[in-house]
Amino acid sequence: MKKEIILYSLLLIGFGASAQRTKDSQLEDSIFSWKDIPKLNPKAYPRTFTPVQLKQPELFASWLQQSYVPIGALDYSYALAEPNKKDEVQPFASGINAAMWTAMWDNSFKKVIRQPHTENPIYLLTNNIIDAEPIPMLTIAGRAVFMRRSPELEKAFMGSSEKKNQFVRELKLEQHPQIGNYLVQYYGCDGDGCMPRVAVYLAPENKLPIRTLSIGEVLDMCEQAIPREAEKAREKINSENRAYGAAAQQKWITHFNEETIPRWKSGIQKLRTRYGNALQEPAELKTSNGISMINFYNGDDIFDTEESGRKKLNTYGIYTYTDGVLEKSRQDTPLWICISWNPTDQNNAPYAREIHRSMITHFNFDYVFNYFFNPEKVKNKSYQILNEDIQKTHLAAYKVPKNKQPAVSKNLPATVYFYEDFSENSPGEKPNGWFMPPVGSPSIIATPDGETGNWVKIGQHRLMPTSNGKQLPENFKMEFDVATDKDFTTNSGGSFLLRIHNKLLTPNGDYKDAPKQVFIDLDARSGNEKFTQNPAGYTRIRATYTGMPSAIRYAAKEQYSNDFSNKKNRVHFTIIKIGSKVTAMIDGKPIEAIDKNGKPIPGFNELPEGIRFSSFYFENSTNSSVKQIGIYVSNIKITQL
Repeated sequence: MKKEIILYSLLLIGFGASAQRTKDSQLEDSIFSWKDIPKLNPKAYPRTFTPVQLKQPELFASWLQQSYVPIGALDYSYALAEPNKKDEVQPFASGINAAMWTAMWDNSFKKVIRQPHTENPIYLLTNNIIDAEPIPMLTIAGRAVFMRRSPELEKAFMGSSEKKNQFVRELKLEQHPQIGNYLVQYYGCDGDGCMPRVAVYLAPENKLPIRTLSIGEVLDMCEQAIPREAEKAREKINSENRAYGAAAQQKWITHFNEETIPRWKSGIQKLRTRYGNALQEPAELKTSNGISMINFYNGDDIFDTEESGRKKLNTYGIYTYTDGVLEKSRQDTPLWICISWNPTDQNNAPYAREIHRSMITHFNFDYVFNYFFNPEKVKNKSYQILNEDIQKTHLAAYKVPKNKQPAVSKNLPATVYFYEDFSENSPGEKPNGWFMPPVGSPSIIATPDGETGNWVKIGQHRLMPTSNGKQLPENFKMEFDVATDKDFTTNSGGSFLLRIHNKLLTPNGDYKDAPKQVFIDLDARSGNEKFTQNPAGYTRIRATYTGMPSAIRYAAKEQYSNDFSNKKNRVHFTIIKIGSKVTAMIDGKPIEAIDKNGKPIPGFNELPEGIRFSSFYFENSTNSSVKQIGIYVSNIKITQL
């Protein structure tokens, strides 16, 4: 019960009693408490533990809990150890999986629960190679054989996903002032469907106690495995043919002995002959499917990586531990440490970004290394996180209520309904007083090249001010500055949509569609001035409402121009609504509304009388092929007319 009180008191810091932000967004910015430090249950494992080994998960958890504070995430950590199955052959390992889950409300909006399918594990383990895939056929008592993807950074996901390779290159963790001192490897499933994980290995002399097996060694092991695999196959034949009687069982056993086993041996011998001059070379597999006797029965060349080389695909090496590792891993001092998490960029969920930020900014890898492998350096010294001042400042920002209107602290005339220049924000932060969905690349404070002051760089999804529940004035002028990265060489640069709407604010802080929707849309795209005759940039203002005749609604066309371009990359927009009439300007120049024939459209940009708007949002509509070109907004002002 005590933990629940702590959790909800921290939640209240994030949003107080206000309903100005959606309840989901309140959770995204809420600081949650850790649960009790997980402990190992030795009775759950087919191995023995020393007192020191039993305490290792708690030790790791205490270090991690100082380095990372759950923001928008719930803790479901647990201790774990290896081996965890009878007759499993691998080094003795222990540690934690700090499993963090996205926080969400239950259906009653009264209890915080974990969102399904969002587990984001942070592993801290002794004596574990996290991406090692056992090869059961070659593993025997006292010898573990496994495969893993090539650990070379430049080959991480070669041939599997160029998107992942690009992501890995951009992380540059091998250049990190601490992480770069250790072994860094990326691993995970193939394709673009899942993001790669990173493992940082802390080991004496920066070397894991493993070695690559040669082709000859692997073939020897396969040959030695024939009696074991044959016995398993015979047991299976007897089991599957039990209902047919002993005669049928013996018939199939005889066929197996006379037909199958010779094909196994022949398949192995053919590979010996084929690789006669390369038996000392490292063994590599072209797929992650491992090795089984069916490969030799079918005559497969398991070492044929020619196609992989031609297609620039990564391969899988075959490894075993160096002599004595399995026995030495039973001692109190680990042989190496594995620290693994999910690295992120701005396209990941906020809680995942916070985990990555904490691991690369605050986790003290050097202390952990010295604690185990150079203890004199940290003797009588407790664990200290890195950049503690940054952590304090970062956490303080989350404890500031996010429901304030941006203009509250400004000394503004009474006629100014809204003003925002983002001067109360710091570069790199999400803008205070604004809401964005908790997915995708966020909008952050930045300054375009050649400009001054703070701007918001619009992220992947819409950006809207947190509402105070008050409607916009009936007649108003809205103006703001927009910039894009200048001197781009593509046909077009940054583009955006501003939508002023009449959606209804719900008690939970969400917007829902009004029965009769009304929009004022201003959209613009910057173009390249090399197109002097047929510009690629355009501007458009369009006011629409439910029930508007389609002949009017769809009549306007974009007004192509170089008013907003790679050279004129900063412009000032103005929208004026007086009564039912809506007009707009770019740098004081009217934005025309004309049809495909270049003629004015009767009734266009006119709304029914008495229309009131509730809020507005900006959205990044930059073409996906030039998404790296930024679009920025600042100096937003709404004045009552």
